[in-house]
Amino acid sequence: MPAEKPTPVELPSNDLILAAIERAVCHRGRNEPESLSDIKEHLGLPHNGWTTLQLRPKLEELEAAGLIEQSRIRSRPVWGLTPKGSRRLDAARDGLTLPEAGQHRRWREAQAAASERIAGLRAEMRGVLEEAIALLEAERESDSATLYKLGERLNTQCRRVASATYILHEWQEPDDSAPDVDDAPYRQHGRRSTLDWNS
Repeated sequence: MPAEKPTPVELPSNDLILAAIERAVCHRGRNEPESLSDIKEHLGLPHNGWTTLQLRPKLEELEAAGLIEQSRIRSRPVWGLTPKGSRRLDAARDGLTLPEAGQHRRWREAQAAASERIAGLRAEMRGVLEEAIALLEAERESDSATLYKLGERLNTQCRRVASATYILHEWQEPDDSAPDVDDAPYRQHGRRSTLDWNS
């Protein structure tokens, strides 16, 4: 049976592509041009070869019009707006709406996960704390290996509750005007990640 062709997606307007390139550059937090996969993400297009084949001619058209320019970073093609492209985008901006940005989607999904899991994470931490208290109150002292293992479990539970607390109450909702970068203390613990909560 022959493979099915991907369902064609409606390609965005040239102005929307300019807006996606501008937002991708902004959200990276540095003034570097963006790759095709970054542009597709900001346009809400699927990451597959079909959309690449459809989008490339539009990028070539924008480049030929002097609205974007292509360069290479580590041998991969990237695109950025030219001054002419920025002026055109400014003129068209009021009528443009990009799909939800990746950084906002990640925040929204983390909020939902933290909201759903915070009570369970707190209960798990309470359980480990109760074990620790029981060991401290036992007539016979525990061996060091038991205490070390318990300390590791308590540390893990504290990090999980701290992560969920941060996500729910301290991680501000990002907007499109700036990159959403966690550069505060404890970021190295992956406090924005919910992946560690189930391990």
